[in-house]
Amino acid sequence: LEREGPQSPPHLQRPMKVAGLARCTAARAARREAARSAGGVPQALAAAATSAILAWHCSSPPPRADDAAGSSESSEPLDARWTSRECRLLSDEPPLDLLEGRFVFADGAGVRVWPATACLAEYLRATGLHSDRLAEGAPWKGSRVLELGCGCGALAVLLARWECERVVATDASPKALALAAANAERHCPEALRDGRLRLRLGDWADASACRKLCEAEGPFDAVVAADAVLAIPPSGPMWQANEALARAAASPPEPLLEATRELAAGGAEVFLAVAERSGDVRATARALLDRRHQVELLSPPREIQPEGGGHPVTIFHFRWKETPGVGGDVTHQLWGS
Repeated sequence: LEREGPQSPPHLQRPMKVAGLARCTAARAARREAARSAGGVPQALAAAATSAILAWHCSSPPPRADDAAGSSESSEPLDARWTSRECRLLSDEPPLDLLEGRFVFADGAGVRVWPATACLAEYLRATGLHSDRLAEGAPWKGSRVLELGCGCGALAVLLARWECERVVATDASPKALALAAANAERHCPEALRDGRLRLRLGDWADASACRKLCEAEGPFDAVVAADAVLAIPPSGPMWQANEALARAAASPPEPLLEATRELAAGGAEVFLAVAERSGDVRATARALLDRRHQVELLSPPREIQPEGGGHPVTIFHFRWKETPGVGGDVTHQLWGS
């Protein structure tokens, strides 16, 4: 699926990839049958490829988190579905050798480190949670941080290495969490063992789950999320062949914002990194405008261009007010930027 290398675009819709997926025996048989019934080669090819990859990859059990307890010095993936890649999260520091999933379409976008993660990491380091500690280089030391949609754990690893008191990294995908556990074992095993880094399965769209998470792990000083907004469902031959899967892949900003309202209660700061694909930044800004009476922007939205190219990323930095206000300042900053 990823024959173009780890830097290939996220849409995964190129015809050469679809054709490559359809070369297996099951795909050929499904393609012939679909071609006879649908009468269209592109649609039949997409349907066959989708059916084959989902049947092949999704039927196997996800990697277990305790499988991640291998040697941190090993350069080999610990699972056939995983691969290793050097990811530069901070421009002036050496890259981290991180494990990622090979099959983004089958296993979900969370198994890959996306550029928005590096943009948010740079912003978090430069801004910090404790401005008085910026000079000593420890702006996150002693903080309690919650990450929503941690994926394979790149940002959670950085936060743990920045001496946060507690980092709770959550994701709705067991496959992504298994990768996060493996990467944490590679780069900050002591944080896993002493409980400073905790991995939890959870969906921010579930209000009940958010309340339980807050009761069990909160309160937090900060809530962070990178590349967690996809306002419009993905399109293209692969996704058109499975509309239900495309709809499930969409992640509008409203549920995410409501989750942060619950999880960041008590004045916690919220940092959202939103990649601009098809109006994702505008949708997030509009959702914040709709909640302008409850939101306090701590800085204007900041656009960052990823170092390796790709979609620009906008950082939204705010907190939820204890009591509703006028909201004029929020309107001015969002509209002006």
